Amino acid sequence: MTLDQLIENESGIIKQINDESLAIQLLAMGFLIGEEVKLERVAPLNDPILITSGTNHISIRKIDAKNIDIEKIR
Repeated sequence: MTLDQLIENESGIIKQINDESLAIQLLAMGFLIGEEVKLERVAPLNDPILITSGTNHISIRKIDAKNIDIEKIR
């Protein structure tokens, strides 16, 4: 499953980031592999999405979210 497939208020664990430049940017902002992320909000036109990890909040485009493999938390 990828991050773009979550709906609002669902969470998952980051398993892999398939884009190297995206991985570097996310790692610099504190989004680490193995960390829990939560989809907080989806913009009115369905892009971008707001995700959180701990106290970090970022807005990410859905095309980039498709490159982040997660394991959904139930």
